Amino acid sequence: MSRTTPRSKAALARVNMLAAIEEAIESQTRYHVYMSMRMRMGVAALLVVGASSVAAADSFGGFSSIDRPYLVNQDKVCQPLKVTSGKASGSPSCAKATTEEVAKLSIKLPGTSSVFTASSSGRTLTITKKGSGSVVAWNASDSIGAIVEVFPSQYDDRVAVTYTIRRAGREVTEVIAFDLLGTNPTTTTPAPVDPPPTTTPPPTTDPKVDKALVTARKSAKRKAVAAWKAVLALDAEHSEGLYGLAAAQVRTKANADALATLAKLAASTRTDAVEWIIEARFDAAFSPLRTDAEYRKLVGYDRPATTVYERLMGLGGQWEQTGTSCDKPEVRFNALRNRSFKLRVKTRCEGQVYDSPFKGTWRIEGTRIVLTLPTKGKATSAEDEAACEMVTINDEDAMNCRIDRDIEFTVLPTRR
Repeated sequence: MSRTTPRSKAALARVNMLAAIEEAIESQTRYHVYMSMRMRMGVAALLVVGASSVAAADSFGGFSSIDRPYLVNQDKVCQPLKVTSGKASGSPSCAKATTEEVAKLSIKLPGTSSVFTASSSGRTLTITKKGSGSVVAWNASDSIGAIVEVFPSQYDDRVAVTYTIRRAGREVTEVIAFDLLGTNPTTTTPAPVDPPPTTTPPPTTDPKVDKALVTARKSAKRKAVAAWKAVLALDAEHSEGLYGLAAAQVRTKANADALATLAKLAASTRTDAVEWIIEARFDAAFSPLRTDAEYRKLVGYDRPATTVYERLMGLGGQWEQTGTSCDKPEVRFNALRNRSFKLRVKTRCEGQVYDSPFKGTWRIEGTRIVLTLPTKGKATSAEDEAACEMVTINDEDAMNCRIDRDIEFTVLPTRR
């Protein structure tokens, strides 16, 4: 039987104490490791929740009325995707904008569309236009949940769609817009050629008629009716004479007589009669008749244009193309009844602005508008002329012009 000495008892106590301390340390370490893992898991969970809460719905703010961009929310300006042969790809280019920058774009608030509809299948978004079928097919980065709304631009040359997708576990709304203007050859067709003329040219200049015209143009309101009747006494079908008489009759509140005179002008076979009929659409003298159904019928307000001249001048002769930075110039084209025109082409790129004004005369050749540019006294050649082709884009008249090797544009009529 062994005996334990006091010294051996003390040694054993020290061993037991060390073992207890080591076990306590190991237990504490396991606790801290466990708690550390719990804390990390909690942070990760918070990060996931945080990422989910960051995703927010975008809203469509409208299209620029002077340029191509569109607005998302209140401060993000985006370029619509180009459509080629009914297809678009990629993602729009967007940038934050200041309040002043947004104001300069003259954003028009969106309206609902009765022309465009949209549908989705998986990632594919398809937009159709009434009477034209599918006009855009585009693939989103994720599966599309639902179509929220479709927004057209003022002239239906751009269209935007809001749709839902799932991101970070949440359903969010996104915005996409497309530029339809002049990019889809299947929607661009030549305008019909004018039919063979069934009109008669105005008679050769008569000095007596010319003198009467000068008098009528300068006559005071109370004498204007008699002055214009004096012109018609010399040439009963004189187009400007009928136009001037009708305007004078409206000014004297003889509206029924004015409508009868306009009816004679509308029925005239003179080649220049249509020019004065279109002039009557915009002359302030005819303002009292603007809501009159007979007047609107006579001047052709509510019917499609039937000749190239009417396509060019029917909405006032003013045409425009909105520009995009470093891509497409801003264009203003103004054709006048006296066969003159003014053209301004303005290009902006990387802070530089190039402003090119032109002026000259125009004439109609088939479906084309031929522009003759000034030659500073030199003989006119083919190089001094530029052709504009009348076309139809998305059921709207348009004019495609090539001024020289570097300047080409497609303008739409400016409605007045």
